[in-house]
Amino acid sequence: MKATTANMENTKPTKKGNVPNADLNFGNVVTTVSAKWLTNNWLTLHWLTATQFQTDAINYNATLEARLQTGATRPQLTQSLKALDKTIDNALSYVKGYIIDKYKKENATSYYAAFGIEYKGKKYVFPSDQNKRIAALKLMIDSLAIHGFENKEYGVAFWTPLLEQYSLFVKEATKTDGQVAIKVGDKNALKENLKKGLNAIVYTLKANYPDSYKQELRDWGFQKEKY
Repeated sequence: MKATTANMENTKPTKKGNVPNADLNFGNVVTTVSAKWLTNNWLTLHWLTATQFQTDAINYNATLEARLQTGATRPQLTQSLKALDKTIDNALSYVKGYIIDKYKKENATSYYAAFGIEYKGKKYVFPSDQNKRIAALKLMIDSLAIHGFENKEYGVAFWTPLLEQYSLFVKEATKTDGQVAIKVGDKNALKENLKKGLNAIVYTLKANYPDSYKQELRDWGFQKEKY
């Protein structure tokens, strides 16, 4: 394809700012900059001190680490729930079979709702929403006993532990999501304040070292090639 001015403009590399966006890179920069600032008393800001900046930097990295540690367990819970969902969906067909055998095919669908089964996408299935699925599992267990299927292979003894496991995993997943959301909020608030401080330091260095500010920025920890 012939190179055009528009194509050349589109392939130009994106310029990187002195302040990184990625959380881990940002944490590394604020740590380096805060240590440097503490040994350079000449740099002063009316609204922020080196000590305050260092405290925010420490809190930011601690919050980020806590957020990463908390979020690390979420994929395991997600996988466990997917495995249970598959077991539940596969077993549902057997319960439908019990209902059809006892009440005949033409009448079976009228009993499905009592077992937690809903009509969706032209099929009779369990709800996909996790909280609704828990409620459906409870209905399933109750109706199996009511309609005389409690001792079947896919009776009460089969569905009860599924309900217990599913409820536990959903509870843990919800708790984890809440904790992550709090950590993310705390991290973002600290990041916003630190970003203001970093930008102020960059402008101060540029103003004080108009001819050599690039070297000064590198010395303070602003190294674009690393992020």
